[in-house]
Amino acid sequence: MEQGFKSSHFKSGQNSLFKAASTAAFIIVVCMLIHNFNALYYEPVHLGFVDKAKDYGDMAKIENAIWSWAFTSSGIAHMVVGFSMMILGLGLARLAVHTHPIASQLIFLAAVLSGIGFLLTGISDIPGTKYAELLRNLNPEYNTDILLMTTMIRGVVNTLAIVCLGWLAGMVGWYARSSKAFPGWFAWFSYLLALPGLLAMFNPVMGFSYLVLCPIWAFALGIYMRRRVA
Repeated sequence: MEQGFKSSHFKSGQNSLFKAASTAAFIIVVCMLIHNFNALYYEPVHLGFVDKAKDYGDMAKIENAIWSWAFTSSGIAHMVVGFSMMILGLGLARLAVHTHPIASQLIFLAAVLSGIGFLLTGISDIPGTKYAELLRNLNPEYNTDILLMTTMIRGVVNTLAIVCLGWLAGMVGWYARSSKAFPGWFAWFSYLLALPGLLAMFNPVMGFSYLVLCPIWAFALGIYMRRRVA
């Protein structure tokens, strides 16, 4: 009886984790849709960010965009994605732990590092921007220097998020093909999402293509993790 109780308790906890991971995946979808709206419409139309390779290095445009809808909503969304990515990683790691223990650990590590990258991006966007604003007001002669510094920090941590998201997607794709836990199309789509992370290691601008792929990937994960609930 005691063994049966422990087994039931374990399954209940596992199901709760899978539900949490599924919810986290759906939250990531919403946040990524916000990013896509900002990157594909609001920023180029209302803020003048047309050429990503040049305009995001123009400090006059950056200063003009501070506290705009796009920068503020994306900053909050980045923080939410950061926490959600870690919860999703926990669920994926638990799913893989019995059949692929090493892959399980690598999946969790990739999710945590990606989550930290997104979280730090959001911190740079909101409290970091407020802190930079204080410094710029007190040191107006260094206004552009401070903007360059904060932009550089944000770019580095955001690249960390994208690279590790690609690593996570690649590991999930490998696990999906190896275990048959997810449909075959999803495994190949995960490999496709890994590509922007790989490209970002050589050219961060090319990594932004993850924005189009990630909502589909996260939505599918949300569905499949929900189905794992016994």
